[in-house]
Amino acid sequence: MRTLTRRELTAALAARQGLLARVRLAPAEAIRRFTPLQGQHPPAPYIALAARLEGFRRERLEAAIGARQVVKTTIMRLTLHLAAEDDYPAYAQVARQPRLRTWRRTYPHLDEAQVTAELREWFRTPRTNGQIRERVGGYEGVTDEPWTPVWFARTLLPLVQLPPAGHWSDSRRARFAVEPRPLPDPADAAAIVLQRYLAGFGPASRRDVAAWAGVPQREFAAAWSRVPTVSYRDERGAELLDLPGAPLPPASTPLPPRLLAHWDQPLLAYADRERIMAPAIAALKLTLSGDPTVTIDGRVVASWAIARDGDAARLRITPHADVRRAARAELRAEAERTLRFCEPNARRLAVAIEG
Repeated sequence: MRTLTRRELTAALAARQGLLARVRLAPAEAIRRFTPLQGQHPPAPYIALAARLEGFRRERLEAAIGARQVVKTTIMRLTLHLAAEDDYPAYAQVARQPRLRTWRRTYPHLDEAQVTAELREWFRTPRTNGQIRERVGGYEGVTDEPWTPVWFARTLLPLVQLPPAGHWSDSRRARFAVEPRPLPDPADAAAIVLQRYLAGFGPASRRDVAAWAGVPQREFAAAWSRVPTVSYRDERGAELLDLPGAPLPPASTPLPPRLLAHWDQPLLAYADRERIMAPAIAALKLTLSGDPTVTIDGRVVASWAIARDGDAARLRITPHADVRRAARAELRAEAERTLRFCEPNARRLAVAIEG
């Protein structure tokens, strides 16, 4: 069995995530390929696509959201994402399975089918979180914690946020509606999601995909036997699985600097994150704070932030590891590109690399 080095795994991740060379894709197809994009911070999916796509503009993603080619919703790890509309039902089904088991243990006195039908009918009119709390709070046993009624409803029904949710200037005051299509069988859904994951992040372990999806490994048990895979090992001897014929660039592949978005998916795609960040960087908990990050040679070495003052915008890069002098010119050019994308109306732009 072939052993893959850390550098080979880092190169594979960069190639599959569009971080090796930018590609030209429509937003919905890009999100399908790269997997749903983190949407906790409204501009984050736009920054993520700008790092990966050639010629990407904000209005293209907003148009895809308006056309319902892309939906904003809560799925993996109980956090907000932008998902390709065609794939959303599969992600929703996988994400809800552990919550559904908890729901059934918590509310054994409620008729699940009846409550689901009642809420589905009620959601024929789009609803806010405040309205959901008031309506669902009427069911026996639903406590008055702010998020209990919301998760009650989101577990029973696949709820999506209606536009302008998902726009760059999303106010986070969403209205929710029910996804009208029936969800796939859980085993079918898990197979779809597993294929998307391996295409975007493989080779990876069974533990990796479960950690990324935020569900127990059991949710993918049947999918592993249904999705054809090939096996590798990492340098520690752990088994990694992948789709046959998926890209595996050589370890020597040059990996250009990239500015990633808040909670960008490659940072959250593995239980073992060695291929995207060294242990010393992982200890900084950037995946908890959500600081947008900088990769050089495919791994996180810094974080970045933009400050706006009148008609001037400044992007500051804060290194957390050595930034090779030879990489600084290319990094500065990439930072200027990101700054122009994020602050298109600023008249004066500046990039500062600390240290």
